Parts: sequence; C-alpha cells; structure tokens
Amino acid sequence: MMTTSTAVRPAVWLACLSCYNEGRLVGAWFPCDGLEEVSLAEVHGGAENVREGCEEVLGLDSEHLPAGVGEVTQDEAAAWGELFTEVGDSQWPALLAWCEHCSRSLDVNGTPSVVEFEEANQGCWGSFREFVQSWAEDCGLFYGWTEEAIRYFDWDAYERDCRYDFAVLDVPDGGVRVFRDC
Repeated sequence: MMTTSTAVRPAVWLACLSCYNEGRLVGAWFPCDGLEEVSLAEVHGGAENVREGCEEVLGLDSEHLPAGVGEVTQDEAAAWGELFTEVGDSQWPALLAWCEHCSRSLDVNGTPSVVEFEEANQGCWGSFREFVQSWAEDCGLFYGWTEEAIRYFDWDAYERDCRYDFAVLDVPDGGVRVFRDC
C-alpha cells in the first residue's frame, strides 16, 4: 500500500470585524491548531493597536481546509485545528479529499467525524485493481471456491461493479486513493 505524507497545517487569516467594517484590514495568519488561545491583541499585532469597539474576529481566508469552507469563526477554525491534531499531518490530505469528494455529516462547527473518515478511508493504492484484489482476498470472496473457478473469475467485471461502492481519486504521485461508501 502506498502512503503520502505532507507537512501542511490548516491556517486561517483572522481579521478584526470592527476594523474591517471601518475599511481597515487588520489581522494575521494563525494555524488552526491552538487557535482558541489567540487573543484580540494578537490579531491586532499588539494590545496597543486594539481600539474601542474591537471585539469580534472572523477568519476571512484559509489554507489547507476543504474547498468550500469559506469564512469561519474562531471557534469553527479551532475545531478544524482539533481535527487536524486528531487525524495527524500524514492523513490530512486524505481527510481533505474525503471532505471534498464524499458526502459526510458535519457537527455544529462544520467539521466531519473522524470515525466516519477512518471507516471510509481505504488508503492509497497503485491502482484500483490492486485494491479490489486485496479487498476481495481480505473479505474471503473466494472461500470454498475451486482453483478452476477462481482462474475463470472475471476481474474486469468485478472491478467495474466495485466502483459503485467506492470513490476512486487519483493522487498526485501516481496511484489512487480509495474511499468506501461515498
């Protein structure tokens, strides 16, 4: 089985809404993990820069979050950071792909379930055929079959039929990532 690792961390650009509404773009980039600790003063680049009326912040831009995640509150972005910490940086690209290509249920912060992701994620493979053959063996598909029956098994038809039960996504370094029940 192939694995892909990355060192990207999800991040958001937190902006002060009061300053934004006054026509001033005040904010900074912060990694999502640990975001609950970020203060209004840090968003402003120091306590001396916080003006009267500055109370709320909003994530106006993001990096390494699923496509479609737009403006987020600090709590929502922090929830993505917690998810990143739980999943780990090596599985983060897989989680992003799953979020973007498979239907999923979301919690109140708009983040998916790690348990659902882990159940759906079948990993990276050299090809879908390679996955299907391994999966068939692991499931005991041929248990009790004679060698002659196995020899005449139609792998092309079986692979084609399996595509209805799995999402198959190309990965940048070759091969495919497979998710079940998308």
